[in-house]
Amino acid sequence: MTLKILHRIYFGFDGKPDPYLGYLDTWKEQLPGYRIMHWNADNLPIGACDYSKMMYELRDHAFLSDYFRWWVLREFGGAYLDADIEVVSGEKFNNLVEELESDDRLDAMIGIDNYAGGWFTGHSMIVKPHSDFPTFMCSVYEEMGPIALWRRKIFYMMAPQLCGLYFATRGHHVDGMGTCPRLLEPTVRERVKIYPQDYFSPMTPSSEKGSDGFIIDAYTPNTSLCHHFSCSWHDDDSAFKKASRSRNGARPRLLAELARMSQRFTPKG
Repeated sequence: MTLKILHRIYFGFDGKPDPYLGYLDTWKEQLPGYRIMHWNADNLPIGACDYSKMMYELRDHAFLSDYFRWWVLREFGGAYLDADIEVVSGEKFNNLVEELESDDRLDAMIGIDNYAGGWFTGHSMIVKPHSDFPTFMCSVYEEMGPIALWRRKIFYMMAPQLCGLYFATRGHHVDGMGTCPRLLEPTVRERVKIYPQDYFSPMTPSSEKGSDGFIIDAYTPNTSLCHHFSCSWHDDDSAFKKASRSRNGARPRLLAELARMSQRFTPKG
């Protein structure tokens, strides 16, 4: 079994050119031995369930990919990365993939998106095919029913929050909705290795004055990926989406460049 597969989902329903190709270049440069599988409405089973059919009819690409990220991982295994993910260190990320491949005690790896809240990186995960984690997550969407219409109205229906269901239903931090707040070291829960924020999410949204909507608050020697928060699922008048457009401009900026631009940021370690 090899998990050296990178899954990328991009629907492009708006007909505009793919704005995230600069991040894709980092996948190719940093992980040259990996197979990149490109997914869209032409090669995914859009009619797989009521949720996927509904999201496709609504042309809601963000929430449609929320389901299909788990579907491709269940069927093929490997790593799913959002299109706005930069591979910062292919060597470090490859080490994690190879660790998962060789450890029979683990089914998956995922990160923490925010240190204080402990929500999970719905944007980045590594999973063995047909294991319990992706199978459970697919069932969450497949059994969601009409409440899916309120997906943008309920905070807990977003991908990082729904991941917590897997852990909460197995008894982990039930009152905290399965989260891992203030995680400082990798930990294993229910055959899933969970990494602190600095591994996959060194940036975070912020309302602090002068933050431009985002701050780099967890960039350390452990960092292998960076989620750049394109906020594509936000409404056009969202403050975070406006900040994301302003920050990225016509091309994706990479973590090292953003760190140099930020006078508030001091690299850790």
